Amino acid sequence: MARHTLSCCLVVRNEVKQITDCLDTLTILADEIIIVDTGSTDGTPSRIRQWAKHKKAERNVKVLEVGRKFHDTDGDFDFGGAKTFAMNSATREYVMWLDATDRVTDQKKIKEFFLKETSKNPNSYFAIPTAMSDKFAFVRVRIGPREHSAMKGRVHEYMTMSSNELTRHFIPVPIQNYKKGRDLNRNLRLLLKEWEVEKAGRTAFYIALTYKELHNTQEALNWFKRRVYGFEFDNEFREEYFKAYEMVAEILTRGTKLKNVHEADLYDTAREMIDMSPKRFEGYYYLAQYYIKKREFEQAIKLLRKYKECGKPKTYNLWLNPQIYSGKAILGSIEKCKTALKYAEVLKPDEILDYGPHKGPGSSTMKLGNSQYM
Repeated sequence: MARHTLSCCLVVRNEVKQITDCLDTLTILADEIIIVDTGSTDGTPSRIRQWAKHKKAERNVKVLEVGRKFHDTDGDFDFGGAKTFAMNSATREYVMWLDATDRVTDQKKIKEFFLKETSKNPNSYFAIPTAMSDKFAFVRVRIGPREHSAMKGRVHEYMTMSSNELTRHFIPVPIQNYKKGRDLNRNLRLLLKEWEVEKAGRTAFYIALTYKELHNTQEALNWFKRRVYGFEFDNEFREEYFKAYEMVAEILTRGTKLKNVHEADLYDTAREMIDMSPKRFEGYYYLAQYYIKKREFEQAIKLLRKYKECGKPKTYNLWLNPQIYSGKAILGSIEKCKTALKYAEVLKPDEILDYGPHKGPGSSTMKLGNSQYM
């Protein structure tokens, strides 16, 4: 049985406080570790070499100090270019990319899975979930044959394969990355530069997401629409494509004073989500929000109860909406509908503002009758 080898590749800068915590989770997994240092001033390269000496792994740990090699004339960094350089500097058959903030939770299981599948089919690559918190994880391609692997994108970079003859495998062992804090303005600047080079759907998605995090709702909506209506479905990023539709629906549900928005937009978006993934609940949820806006509460309740049929996706999915899948938003919407229907049943329009128990001389308490929705 052939035993295939793996190089773990990292790009670092000023990570002296945490780099060895990352490296400690690679001692079984990696046959070689390639680290590209892009100008550390805190002694990170020396710390790595000390760690390698302590582990008696100097021959298999390479530190490449490249300074500002991957900075452009504005001083912005090319994360994809630097990681591709690290992969090209490796010598083993397969390469895996990591960040200094990554922690491999069970390197033995990943290594066993890798060895088992590559022994059966060397033309393989591997996707592994990245856990950003205890409740939020999404899948990224992490391991591929060195001769076919590269990283694409200045920021939010991802692994690509140059061959269509490779088989994808999923390793259900999460890599933790609980990094806190991001430079959103820098990310937006890099993404817009990426857009000028190549107008790709994935870039549009991350531009939209960054605008949303920067609280620029109008630009976020414009870019999410560009993603879903300007590009064909991309199987490699199907979760991002679906999420872009959801973001359009969420903004239309909550947004006010938005340009070029029509009453039927929310209905159309929700219907497209249902047609795309009829077993996912999000489309039914946002269609219910449309009917709530239209004050068709009974129809909204029927859609909200679809959750019993759909349930929560059982696999790792990208950015499941915690408000929906915790049940909080669903129950809140149902209560909103039930309350509105009670008003419709027992109160006249001019009594709505006076609804509630009143105490004191001459006052009375109004009681609602039994409702089929309780």
